Amino acid sequence: MIEEYPRNLEFIAQERYIGSYLEAGSKQILISSARTLMSDIKNRRGKRPAEWSFSIPQKHPLTFKESDSKGLRLQIGISCEIEGTGDDIKKHSILMRVWSYNKDICYRDGLDATEIKDKLECAGWKRVMLRFHIDRRDPNAGYPEPLYHLQVGGDSEDCENCWIPKKINVPRFPYPPMDLILLCEFVLVNFFPRESEDLRKKPEWKSLVRKSQEIFLRNYFESCQKHLNSGTETLLGNSVNLPKGV
Repeated sequence: MIEEYPRNLEFIAQERYIGSYLEAGSKQILISSARTLMSDIKNRRGKRPAEWSFSIPQKHPLTFKESDSKGLRLQIGISCEIEGTGDDIKKHSILMRVWSYNKDICYRDGLDATEIKDKLECAGWKRVMLRFHIDRRDPNAGYPEPLYHLQVGGDSEDCENCWIPKKINVPRFPYPPMDLILLCEFVLVNFFPRESEDLRKKPEWKSLVRKSQEIFLRNYFESCQKHLNSGTETLLGNSVNLPKGV
């Protein structure tokens, strides 16, 4: 199943899918990453099951064009790092950042420091207002967290001038795993709802999304259903890992 994934990623980069919604250069970033994954899988085909990895770095994210959402100039950037062995996902980390270019949103006169104002002015009033991490639990985590979870915030880079303090790294909400294709569908629905309506109705688009659902969501929801039917533990209790000493 995972062997089809690189081709699916290349498909969505086409203009008739999300290509027309991406900033210049992002389409090639996606295609290049998909081809690297394809080569990775082919080169390790002799090893069963094959190990593979797919990544789009935070410094060069998949960047969507500006979205005029309720009069706000917003831009979405997605980066990811996913690793697996065959169809078994070992590492899963997705980051979505929401940038704003609105001066009156990015800077609060009378509340924010002048130093922040100077930085934002030099950056064209570009500031990360929201950060969302969708991760698989780190096996070496020193605190309890759900196997798959959503975290608001995280370790931001200095260039983001992020609204959310770095030191706030809890809580982690139970959340289903999402890959790049599922998150692209999410971006279209939330930030380009009218423009993408026809695309999201097309059988070809739905087919690509369903394939990612099969790869990344089926096992998760089957596990949830199993725990719901067990009747001995809560869903969150089954999902949370309690490290030694906690």
